Amino acid sequence: QKQWYQRRVRGDTFVAGFTDVVLRCLGLVMTGVFGSDAEPGLIQSSPLSALFIRNHQSFPLPIPDRPRFVEALVTATRSSGTFQQIFSALLFDHMGRAKNSNILDKTVADVFHALECLTSVKIANSRPIACLVPTLDVWCPDLIKTGRQLEHYSFLGPFLGVSAYLEENTRIEKDKDLDVEKLKQEVPPTLRSLRDVMFKIIYNLLLPKDNRDNVLKYFATVLNLNAKKSGIQAREELLAGDGFMLNFLSVMLDLSTKVVVEKVDTNYFQSLNCRLDFSEETRINATTEEAAEFSETLKNVKQPNFSTECFLMAIYSVHLSLLPTLRKQITRVQRIKDLTNMIKETTRNGRPAPNTRAELSLKLGEAKLEQWKRAEKIAQIVTFESELLQKFAEFYGKVCQWVLGVLDPGQRWSCGVVDPECEELAPNKLFSTLPEFILDDIADTLIQSSRFRINILANVNLRYITGLIQTCVCHPNHFRNPYLVSKLIEVIYMYSPDVQGASTPLFEQIITPATSEKYLLPALLNFYTDVESTGASSEFYDKFSIRYHISIITKTLWYASNTTHRLTLIQCLGDAKYVRFINMLINDTTFLLDESIDALRSIRDTQKLMADTEKWEEMREEDKSAKLKQLQQDERQCKSYLTLANETVQMFHYLTQSIQQPFLREELVDRVAAMLNYNLQQLCGPKCADLKVQDPQKYGFQPKELVKQITDIYTNLDSPVFLEAVGGDERSYKPDLFSLAIHRLVSANMKSSYEIEVFAQFAAKCAKVYETKQEMDLEFDDAPDEFRDPLMSTLMRNPVRLPSGVVMDKAIIERHLLNSTTDPFNRQHLTPDMLIPETELKLKIEAWVKEKLKK
Repeated sequence: QKQWYQRRVRGDTFVAGFTDVVLRCLGLVMTGVFGSDAEPGLIQSSPLSALFIRNHQSFPLPIPDRPRFVEALVTATRSSGTFQQIFSALLFDHMGRAKNSNILDKTVADVFHALECLTSVKIANSRPIACLVPTLDVWCPDLIKTGRQLEHYSFLGPFLGVSAYLEENTRIEKDKDLDVEKLKQEVPPTLRSLRDVMFKIIYNLLLPKDNRDNVLKYFATVLNLNAKKSGIQAREELLAGDGFMLNFLSVMLDLSTKVVVEKVDTNYFQSLNCRLDFSEETRINATTEEAAEFSETLKNVKQPNFSTECFLMAIYSVHLSLLPTLRKQITRVQRIKDLTNMIKETTRNGRPAPNTRAELSLKLGEAKLEQWKRAEKIAQIVTFESELLQKFAEFYGKVCQWVLGVLDPGQRWSCGVVDPECEELAPNKLFSTLPEFILDDIADTLIQSSRFRINILANVNLRYITGLIQTCVCHPNHFRNPYLVSKLIEVIYMYSPDVQGASTPLFEQIITPATSEKYLLPALLNFYTDVESTGASSEFYDKFSIRYHISIITKTLWYASNTTHRLTLIQCLGDAKYVRFINMLINDTTFLLDESIDALRSIRDTQKLMADTEKWEEMREEDKSAKLKQLQQDERQCKSYLTLANETVQMFHYLTQSIQQPFLREELVDRVAAMLNYNLQQLCGPKCADLKVQDPQKYGFQPKELVKQITDIYTNLDSPVFLEAVGGDERSYKPDLFSLAIHRLVSANMKSSYEIEVFAQFAAKCAKVYETKQEMDLEFDDAPDEFRDPLMSTLMRNPVRLPSGVVMDKAIIERHLLNSTTDPFNRQHLTPDMLIPETELKLKIEAWVKEKLKK
């Protein structure tokens, strides 16, 4: 009507008057004056919303006209005192529409755009509708006690809760015919669009300064009520959905885009002014009590600025949104793998008979497999939405910069100084009391993105990420739990050429600088030795995984075109303080190969039983099921242990090619020889036939390669002291063992004739040592007790006195101290420098031996 009159009436007098009448009349309608049954203040929905929805029976208001219309209506209703009533009903109506909308609806964006239009209305210097929103009863009701309630009953909850996850969208879950490929095309752009509008809405709400505290309180409530999402066994029915949390994360990342890191307070997480509850969070290097005491010292710290709260809430948002969804995706992939293996094992000899319990179980498994596959594909669409991951990667570059600022205020890392001995990089309270999840999340996200082959670092400045990894790995003393350092080492491993197939910018920047050559390699070798405990229930197995990661990194550097890394490693191993590293190599090789061989024998027994069809069919279903379960367990264990064992033996192999002296040290040489003899006996001895299994490559079992490498190690270390150690090993060495090994080398064509001849010569020299030792043992059988080691009962060569007063052979006690720094007789602390040489006794022993040999 207004447009019609503008074309026919000169002047704006009539138009203005007519508009005023229309708006006043509309205000009366909205407040229920003309409704027969309506009562003012009780209206639960608003006819105004029809102007914003495309599929409504009324023609929607054109988008360009909406702001002018809303501004005019706000002005009119404010003057008449009906503003709050009219717009509260309209906002509540939009909340209801958001709750009932679905991401698959064509009009889902209308509700979001409508709210964005309303909150953006500005009259003079105020934003009346934006100011009204946080005052609504439904903004964040006090009755809300869980994250799930917050998603459903707070004002912004339904907007943030729009999700495409199968578990959270009943339409996607029920519609089995819904094309996943179509979803892949439609869902990501819709998600991006809705998240952009959601950010604009929240940005509009934050513009009025009086609103900020309420909006930040809402953010904190979202995070505090969903704190358990990071747990392994979270109660999902009490927590907001993954879609809600990812949408919330997107908003927080957008709010942090323009944050200047230098202006972010470094003590917010410890401050008493922090809105977030970290009382149950583990700290990097402090107990809960120490963190509380430190917080008390920050009582008088000024209120954090807006940028600080947004930035650090965004860090916590990542912890409660992206990381849990990535872990769930890993679970989906694992369930698919397990179900596939179960179906494969069940149908190995054909499908079960119809109408049996086995067939019913198989059908249920197949149905579940299809369901999990569908859920995994859809989750991949949502979780790995490219724009969100890119925003996250850029944000985490800033997070690394901020953490480095806390860890190293002097920014010495930027000059390449990450020396563990540097006093200026000593642990500080501010860093020690930070929540552990900050670093854990950085490592976890990089690891998982690499595992899923998602390149989130494509357009990110890696300077701060690499600086943080280098500094933390070189300063394990900054962390109470070594698991954190191991996660950062795993990041280096995951981005190494061995895993990725080619070198990556992240790996190159971590290992290329001279600082990493000087400090990183020694730090990795030290951590290999020290990581006996990670604090986790699976720490016994974790240490092998961590050492595997370090061995892969070491191998990559060893074979790199830049020989500096190899020279650094050789130099390190030549230092006496790395003796424990070689000792751990020996321990791990022995244990891992032993466990692998036991598993292989068990697998062989089960396979033989199953091959006997008649005997297998006679077994009860329960017994067969138990055998199959045991077989799966043995196969998993065998594959895992052999992967680690192969890498450890390979490390022994390439290290002994270039450097021998560390392996020939007095306290190590006997252990190296015994380890090699024992494993050669397992692989070539009389019982090696027990290791023949079906499809050995499936488990990574390469006996020929193992025998080849072990025989190479023998010849690499060929020296008088090593020959004496090999031939003197009473547990596993026999001259016949080497004869069997030579026979296998020849029959399987494992080596060239020259290499076999070199090993045969070594075997002959060992046989001579063995014969001589047998004779010497008879000669020295009557040695006085004071000349014998009290633990091994062998003739002492270099006696030393322990603080407890006991005299032992130096080589034997030093070998003991490699695994335990205690006196074997009273369990008191003991180190090599506490051993006192018994020179007089040594001379007596030498004189006695000399006299015996004369006779």
